[in-house]
Amino acid sequence: MSAYDVAIVGGGPAGLAAAERTMAAGLSTCIVDEQQRPGGQILRQPPATFAVAGWLDGAPYRQARALLARVAADKALHWRGGVSVLGIAPEADGFVLSLSDGCEGLRDVRARRVLVAGGCYDMPVALPGWTLPGVMSAGAVQTLVKAQQVLPGQRIVLFGTHPLMIVLAQQIVAAGGRVDAVCFAQPFAVIAKAALAHLARALWTPTPLLAAAAGLAALRRSGVPVRFGAPVVRCEGSDQGVMRVVIAGTHGEEALACDVAAQCYGFLPQADLVRQIGARVRWSGPAGGWEAVHDDAMRASVPGLYVAGETTGVAGSDAAMAEGALAGIGMARDAGALGEPAAQRAMRQVRRARARMQGFIDLLRAVADPCAFLPEAAGETLLCRCEDVSAGAVDAAIADAGHLGQAYGASAIKLRCRAGMGLCQGRSCEHALIRRIAAARGSAERDVAGFRARFPARAVSIADMLDGPA
Repeated sequence: MSAYDVAIVGGGPAGLAAAERTMAAGLSTCIVDEQQRPGGQILRQPPATFAVAGWLDGAPYRQARALLARVAADKALHWRGGVSVLGIAPEADGFVLSLSDGCEGLRDVRARRVLVAGGCYDMPVALPGWTLPGVMSAGAVQTLVKAQQVLPGQRIVLFGTHPLMIVLAQQIVAAGGRVDAVCFAQPFAVIAKAALAHLARALWTPTPLLAAAAGLAALRRSGVPVRFGAPVVRCEGSDQGVMRVVIAGTHGEEALACDVAAQCYGFLPQADLVRQIGARVRWSGPAGGWEAVHDDAMRASVPGLYVAGETTGVAGSDAAMAEGALAGIGMARDAGALGEPAAQRAMRQVRRARARMQGFIDLLRAVADPCAFLPEAAGETLLCRCEDVSAGAVDAAIADAGHLGQAYGASAIKLRCRAGMGLCQGRSCEHALIRRIAAARGSAERDVAGFRARFPARAVSIADMLDGPA
């Protein structure tokens, strides 16, 4: 069984920044990631045998690409790609991580300290027609375009509330694709009011704002319509695929033809392992999900466990790199590999940089807030697509649990209707289920208990489980 001073779950910007610091301090460091190559979603690399001309050569990716190049070239790094972490268990002198690559059974890794920097995932939003072929998440489309320049369709419509749609539309156009419309559910006046409330502090780091303005201008030059106050209420098509999205407007409904409809309402922190080991989490606003609670050195509530990046709340790659650096410095200091004065100096510098980013992060969260613009899932619309559980069945289960008062949470509803029991283990439907429970109880989402996180954190074959750890 392999053993390391530090094991990092997640090879994105936060994990890479942490590894750079721990390796510099002389700590043996392993990064485990489900992708074959490091970089995470923001730096989604092509396969090693495949080249993409001009891959992510824009200014927004420059800092992260430089970090990736430095860490990937460090011979001290132990990289384990294409591997899932099924669970983390504490032991007397650290932790045991259970790993699976889907081929060779389970493997165990030991580490004195563990950093969970698992990133985030798209927040799926249920609306009529969302399970049709061709209705995708923005992240899925971006993965195809970034890594391999593959276009999922010929006529693409992006819809939701998050400004990432502007970036994705640019990437699709640059790859030779056609974007028929970018539809923001919220009116432009709502976006402007939300932005103005945070603009003064956001100007401390003006680069993202300038990039957003340049992106809108580039789409106009390319003839891509960007529409505001254009909420999509349903997707229509057949078993062969989506054919149109339907927008609710002031003058009635309007249909836009497409063969791919990509939704982008926000992102959820990837905190499954944090929850499984029993570390503290809290409801993450505004999109939802659970974010890990930590101190100023990125320590979680379980001794020896650290968290960084989107696992602590979705804030973008620059913030993830800063938090990863803080976690790396903290782990090196706590391990005795970095002296206290040097650690404090390094942390002060990183914290100042991270603090300057907060204004833009707050602006982006306010602008992208989906809560008032989420489509309505009712009746036969599937809320849990893994188990084919409709919104109506979920509401009936919530009504059935009503006699429990404020005592029931998501797990009680799961037992009554199977929502959350499927292959995704609740990652797709938990946030929606919690919102419906909160509405029925008249409580805040943060006061509703989520699903109980259990081993394994990822789906794994029976054969792997029977083989046992090696």
